Amino acid sequence: MTGPTTQAREVVASTAQYALLGGFASVAAGISAQGLTGFARDNMGLPGPWPYLLFFALDGAAGVCAVLLMRRAARAESSLAPRLAVWGLVAASAAFNWSHAPHRTAAPEAFGLMPVIAAILFEFTLNELRQRTADRPDRSLAGLLWLHPAERLRVQLRLAADAQLSAQTATRRVRVDQAARRLYQLRQALHPVDQPPGPAATAARRIRKAERRAHAALTRAGFADPTIAAEILRQVQILTLTQQLARLDYTTAEPAHAAIANLITAPGAAPGEDGGHDQQLVAAAIRIIAESAHDGGKLSQAALAEKLRGQGYSIANDRLRWLSAASGLNSRHA
Repeated sequence: MTGPTTQAREVVASTAQYALLGGFASVAAGISAQGLTGFARDNMGLPGPWPYLLFFALDGAAGVCAVLLMRRAARAESSLAPRLAVWGLVAASAAFNWSHAPHRTAAPEAFGLMPVIAAILFEFTLNELRQRTADRPDRSLAGLLWLHPAERLRVQLRLAADAQLSAQTATRRVRVDQAARRLYQLRQALHPVDQPPGPAATAARRIRKAERRAHAALTRAGFADPTIAAEILRQVQILTLTQQLARLDYTTAEPAHAAIANLITAPGAAPGEDGGHDQQLVAAAIRIIAESAHDGGKLSQAALAEKLRGQGYSIANDRLRWLSAASGLNSRHA
């Protein structure tokens, strides 16, 4: 009885939730209609029934986007574009309602907030639906990210770009990138290059501002974690070496291999623990070693690296010893 009872309660709760949401949305739409039609009649000069077109254009378009959001949430798909459209239409409706509200105490605030409150309630309902239907609950964002809207938008863009990415990983990458940029900006403020000299007070204020931003970004990213610290410093290193990377001699692969090998890694971590590229590299090396053993031949480290590079993989010479141990080449020789 527990399963059917729980399901029945869920159905009753969902029905009550949508009924209350629909009732409040109807009330908000009615009040919004008063403000929008009045704005169209008085401010836009539309005669007869034409002022109602503004109401149907804004609130109707928001309703269509809301339906699209519900359908995408039911399929656990990304819904960033319709959500931005909904909030843009809600902001326009609130602004028009505000500008045409009666000049009485708190009247503009009441008229302007009605569509905003309706949109917030709809967001809560949408998140509830997404959590019930999503195949990947790890892709749902924490509620506290609403306190950082710019960071939340960047995380959502990351999730939209990679369907396999979890919300935790996307948030960590966004914070690492932000901390790296802030640290690089502080570095530029401390060591200005190709910038005209300015007043000392202005330069000091710029440095203090960059330092405060770097402090906040490093703390939020969790710089105390050695792995995260290595990721941030590697990003700063790449930003610092951008001009040198552009001037590399790309006629051969050796300068690029040397640049990759000199990138900062986490302290105490093996070279093969730094991402999916190394896993693919080890897997390719294992295949090459197995094929060579099947043919009755022996491979040296140099020959293995040459075959890997022939297949499009990059491997620095100072990592051949690690690759030989990770792929089992050393054990075969022994």
